[in-house]
This record gives sequence, C-alpha cells and structure tokens, in this order.
Amino acid sequence: MSLRMRLILSFATVIILCLAVVALAVTVSLQSIRDRYSLDQLTNMARPIYVQVLSLARGEETWRNLLEDLQEQAANNNVYIFLADKTGKIVRNISPKEETLQISQLPIVKPQMTQPPSVSALASEIKPVQGTFEASDGRTFVYTSYYIGRLFTTQAFLNFETLTLAVPRTGTLSILAGLFGPFLRIGLIALAVSIVIAFLIARSVYLPVKKVTAAADKIAEGDYDQEVPVQGPKEIKTLAAHFNQMAGKVKQSQMQLRHFVADVSHQLRTPLTSIQGFAQAILDGTAKDDEARENAARVIDDESKRMIKQVNQLLELSRMQAGQLDILLEPVDLKELLLHCQEVFSLRAEETGVRLITDIEPLVPVSGDEDRLEQVFSNLLDNALKNTPRQGEILIHGRNKENNKVEIMISDTGPGIPPEQIPYVFERFYQASGLRTGFGLGLAIVREIITRHNGEIRVKSEPGEGTQFIITLPSRSFHRDDGASP
Repeated sequence: MSLRMRLILSFATVIILCLAVVALAVTVSLQSIRDRYSLDQLTNMARPIYVQVLSLARGEETWRNLLEDLQEQAANNNVYIFLADKTGKIVRNISPKEETLQISQLPIVKPQMTQPPSVSALASEIKPVQGTFEASDGRTFVYTSYYIGRLFTTQAFLNFETLTLAVPRTGTLSILAGLFGPFLRIGLIALAVSIVIAFLIARSVYLPVKKVTAAADKIAEGDYDQEVPVQGPKEIKTLAAHFNQMAGKVKQSQMQLRHFVADVSHQLRTPLTSIQGFAQAILDGTAKDDEARENAARVIDDESKRMIKQVNQLLELSRMQAGQLDILLEPVDLKELLLHCQEVFSLRAEETGVRLITDIEPLVPVSGDEDRLEQVFSNLLDNALKNTPRQGEILIHGRNKENNKVEIMISDTGPGIPPEQIPYVFERFYQASGLRTGFGLGLAIVREIITRHNGEIRVKSEPGEGTQFIITLPSRSFHRDDGASP
C-alpha cells in the first residue's frame, strides 16, 4: 500500500472514530438531558394533582372525582400515577392506557415537614425522591415521589402517604435511531472533507518524498548532480536538507576519487616513462658504453625510489584517513624537537644560502607522537627550503597561548602562494602553479597528523611576501608514577 493511500485511510479512520465517540457522548448527554426534562415535567404535573389531593383531604373533593381526574391527567400526559402506603406498596395504580403496570414496590418517601405543605412548597421546600425503576415488562421508568401523608387528618386516608408520577424512559437505541440520520449525513460530509484534506496533506508529504526517492535512484545510477527542494512539513524539510547534504558529500567524494585516480596516474606516469625509456635503451643497445648504461641504471634507480616513496606516502595517508594508523600519545618537548629539526636542516640551509632562525620560548609539553610531529616539522622545513631563494630567511617560532594551547609557526621569505590556491594546498597531489612548487602528498599527510593530535594547521601567504604555516596543538599536564613532574 502506498504512503498516500495509508495517509488517506488514516485520516478517514480518525474521522470515523471521532464521529463514533461524539455520537456516544451525545447519546449519553441526551439521555441525561431527557431524564432531567422528564423529571421537570413530572414536578409540574404534580402540582395540580397535589391541589386535588389537598381538596380531597379537606372534604372539598370526592374520591371518585379525584380518581377520574387522575385518570384523565394520566391519559392526556401519558404519565403513570401511583398512590402508595408508608411501606412503599402500591395501593392505587392509574395508567394512561387500559393496562396495569406491574410494580412490586416504590421507594419509601419520608416526611420532611410536620405540617401539610402549601402548593408552592411542593416545588421549593419539599424535596421529592427521584430516580428510575424497571417494570415487569422490562421497560425503564423515570419517576418522582412526594410524601402526602400529612395532608390527611382522618384515619381513612392514612394508607395514602406517597404520590408517585412516572413516565417511560426513552431507550438508548431509540436515541441512537433518532440520531442515526443526522449523524450519517454529517459523517459522510466530514468523511468527504477529510479525504480531500488527507489527499492534500498526503500530497504535501508524498511529493517531496517522491522527489527524494527519484534523486536517490539517479545517484545510484551515477548521476551525482542531484538536489531536491527543501519544502513541505518540518520533518520533510529536514529530510530534504540532509539528503542534499549527503548528495553533496557523495558528489564531492566521487570527484575526489576521480581526481585521485587521475593524480595517481599522472604522478606515476612520469617515473614509469623514465624507467621504461632507460630500460629500453639498455635492452636495445642504445646505451652502448658503460657510462651510458650506468647513467640509465642510476635514473631507473632514482625514479623507482621516487615512485616507491610516493606509493608509501599514499598508503600512509590512506591509512590515516581511514583511522587505521595508531598515534602514540606521550609527553613531547616541542622546543627540544624543533631545535633538533633546526639542527638537521641547518647544513642544507647553509648550502643553499638560507638563514634558518629559531625564536622558541619554553613550551609546555604536549601529548603526541614525537616521530609523527617530527615528520610534520621536517616536511614544512623541506618545503620552505625548496621555495626560499638565496639570502632568504626561514623562521621557526614557538610560543604558549591561552586556553592551554601551543602555537608553532614556520615562515619563509619565498614567492608566496596566490590567494585562490591557498584553500587547496592541503589537498592530495595539489601542485600550486606559477610561484610555488612542492605540494603533493606531504602537506596532506601533515594535516592528517595534526588533526589526529586534535590540533589545527592553517596557512597565510601573499605573493612575493612569503608563506607562514601555523600549527596549534593542545598542551597537556603529565606526571610520573611517583607523582613528580617531569
């Protein structure tokens, strides 16, 4: 079943259930209202009857006339009138039709006043007993009973102490039968409206989901340039936004993969071409003398080493990015490490006519892998030496920063990097054109190592004004097993 049909059926089911609950609540409410209405009617009818009974007690009315009047009132108002004794036993049963309602006993009504009440007191001062009872034929009656024993002063009428008026109670099925027609019409209208609303709401939900599904199918077919509109309910908007974000990352990943394959092919093609060419020269006899053959062998060896180095760097970078390269975390004295790197590169700097300057204050220790950090600084110094002309300077600067951080800066006075190329200097196999060379896998590895140390690296450069690589690492506090500081 489709999502649209499920939504429509859900709305229709909710409407039907709501109508059923409303019908039940209305039936119960109407039953209570009808009962109260019947009791009010019985109270109003009890007043003239009370007057007649009072006239009988005073001798102004004969018993025969009273019975005839009561029979007439019962017939006209479809009410049952009962006269009962003090035990609740019915001694006179007056029905609206020629029938005898079989009731064994009525509730006993106790006197509330010592003197006969007035007519007005019947409704205000005297509280009747009200309720329901069930007759022998199964019908339920609503009744109201009054105590009238105090009206009579002679012994002959003492057995008439309770006046009860009752009417048949309308059953629930009768009420439901009366409501069935209106509720059916209202229900059909509400159902039709709900289906229209459900269709519109389902459309607002289904269409964006359908677009997401179609875009996902195209991505699965290799068309990664997909973006769905962010519209609809909040949840659908969130889904569309996350899908677009995912699609962008998939597209970027595929582009990076294509570039990676192209870059690897380009990087390996040059040494492979040289190896093949000089090997062919040895095989076909083009390199005739020993010097030519030795030169060809040397080129093959150099290119093979360069290719192996690139492959090893590529594998190392891939392991880093996959999280498969372990980083040993131990206390590292960065100042000592930087001075060591300065000493390693000092001879090469002297040979190229570059001044290698250090400005390193006492640094707090960091938690890291000393070999990997040395690889970072060596790579940056190597790039700086490659791009710094004679009489140029390379500065190694280190200082402590706030928030328990250490900052290392390696700057040179080389040609700099064009602004449009700065965002890409840490990409794999990226080669800055024109003013600066030397970017390949090295800086990508540097960034991965710094990232694995919970640090960050950034570059500042202007063409003709040199380049600065700035590394920020979090510092750590270390203690020996005996509790002493290192």
